[in-house]
Amino acid sequence: MSNEGSLLRLFNYEGFTLEMLLEYMHKREEDGVISFLINKLYNYTAGEIEFYIPQLVNTYFNKPNCGELERLLLRNSIDSHSFAITLNCNLTAFAGDCPVELKEKADSFLENLDMAIVNAVLPKQTSEHPPPHFYNLPSEDTEIDGYKRKTIRSQYYSYQLKIINLLSKISVGLNQISMESRDEKLKFWLDNVDDIVKNTRKKYCENSEAVRRLFRGPIINFRFHQHDDGYENQIVKIHHDKSLCFCTKARVPYKIVYETVDLKDDEFLNDSGSMNTVNDEAIEEMNTVDVEKINKLVHKETRFEGYNEYVEEAVKNQGEDVSPRLSINSPNQINFQSVWGESWEDMASKIRENSPFGKFSSWKLRGLIVKGLDDLRQEYLAMQFIMKIKKIFEEAHLSIYLRTYEIKVISNYMGMIEYIPNTLSLHSIKKNYANYTTLQNFFIENWPNTYEEAQRNYVQSMAGYSLVCYVLSLKDRHNANILLDSLGHIIHIDFGFLFTISPGGNIGFESAPFKLTGEMIEVMGGLDGEMFGYFKILLLQGFLEIRKHANELMLILQMMGPGNNLPCLAEFDRARSEMLDRLQLALTDEKCFQFIEDLVYISQNNWRTLKYDDFQYLTNGIL
Repeated sequence: MSNEGSLLRLFNYEGFTLEMLLEYMHKREEDGVISFLINKLYNYTAGEIEFYIPQLVNTYFNKPNCGELERLLLRNSIDSHSFAITLNCNLTAFAGDCPVELKEKADSFLENLDMAIVNAVLPKQTSEHPPPHFYNLPSEDTEIDGYKRKTIRSQYYSYQLKIINLLSKISVGLNQISMESRDEKLKFWLDNVDDIVKNTRKKYCENSEAVRRLFRGPIINFRFHQHDDGYENQIVKIHHDKSLCFCTKARVPYKIVYETVDLKDDEFLNDSGSMNTVNDEAIEEMNTVDVEKINKLVHKETRFEGYNEYVEEAVKNQGEDVSPRLSINSPNQINFQSVWGESWEDMASKIRENSPFGKFSSWKLRGLIVKGLDDLRQEYLAMQFIMKIKKIFEEAHLSIYLRTYEIKVISNYMGMIEYIPNTLSLHSIKKNYANYTTLQNFFIENWPNTYEEAQRNYVQSMAGYSLVCYVLSLKDRHNANILLDSLGHIIHIDFGFLFTISPGGNIGFESAPFKLTGEMIEVMGGLDGEMFGYFKILLLQGFLEIRKHANELMLILQMMGPGNNLPCLAEFDRARSEMLDRLQLALTDEKCFQFIEDLVYISQNNWRTLKYDDFQYLTNGIL
């Protein structure tokens, strides 16, 4: 009885955080305790809980006695339509490849979610009042308006899913288009999606103000991390001429550029003209893309063909120099004055001047990378850690930089990623910058008047991503997966290999704690440079703060196991154990100083890092 009383006092303690609640819910087995904790979750907003949707979905399906989580998640979906869309995508992904014994349960949950979204009540419940408009838009207090609202909710929800599905299927369909025709086909398809948006807006222009505003454009539920403006950004115009394909050996992701306005913006646009002509053949092409068939035809690991043989030779001939990087002499090479091209801000300003939506105070130009035949659940998991670590650094007031970006899981084979403007990959810089010699010289030439500021940005971001790479054991860190922005920050992308998995069938060739090549060190002034010393200080400060929040970080991982079909968690116990080992919780703060020194020493110009870059150069042309 005393134990129960102690637990009750702890659970009702003012400082009992959401993370503590989830940790206890994960660890405890007693029905009463779990039920009590799920009820406590009702004290948190949908926005607070949304971060943990993947973990809660996984817990619901894999932990006994958590059936009450379905009601909680449905309740939050009624309260927040943004939450509902995120939950729908996560459930769709889970249902897409879950064990057979859970498929019926997953499909039932999705059906209940659809009903809750449309009716705004929990399953098997009724309400005397008509449902409200989505996103708390004002409702007219008339019987006819109340009667229509359920229909409007159903139509808008279907419209959102239709646009998301079309944009995703374009990426899959492009796999079947010849390389030279892909950009043209992309523009053709996107132009027709834009016509759907315009025509839908016109179709509802005679409705009430709230309905007109809702159908001004679809909301695809994306939070852009450089703008604290919530999820309610409506797509009002797609710029097919600014979009382009990124052709890889296995997939065809593409960039889409579009205008948005905030749903709350009450500016009015008179858009009641005649309907645009939508090419029915184009829509049929997109709708009938056979994702499963194309998925079977695509060889996703073609870029690692020959990797195992290369590694065997590399290990046998340790000490050999890497292959010389041949001069590209590309006709597209550019000088440093134009290396970044037109800034995103300048492009946005020009587009806004000519846009009928430019007068809206909330107007913004956005960019997404749409990825078909790609399961982004693993990417999202990595970004959850990066978001949490970034928050840890900010709360400790550390000068360590991490650039978070939104990753949206659509299903187990499709997703979208926030486009990061004003960036180039290190590979692109090396390939396209005229007379490239070293990264250090590029910094000197590209930031002649602000070199010290750019160098400091570089060091602070190198510290952040070095810690992330170490804690998550991130691999595949070649120069096409590392960006440099126009202020000098390093930004890592593409988290396909983390925890226990690595390229080439998990042979674990990349063994350095993080990537720290000679030219990266040179930008920091060399091993004896003041800024390199600053880099190591930031590593130590960041590592000490991360260790203080080990429970929060481990919770993100622990709640995902062991039932989720993520390759990085296939060996779940090993992934959890090794991450805990990397945090070195048994070390004193004083001993952490030497530990960081050791990590840096192992990483600097590590021959395995250099050889991995060599493999990517020889097989994929990545510089």
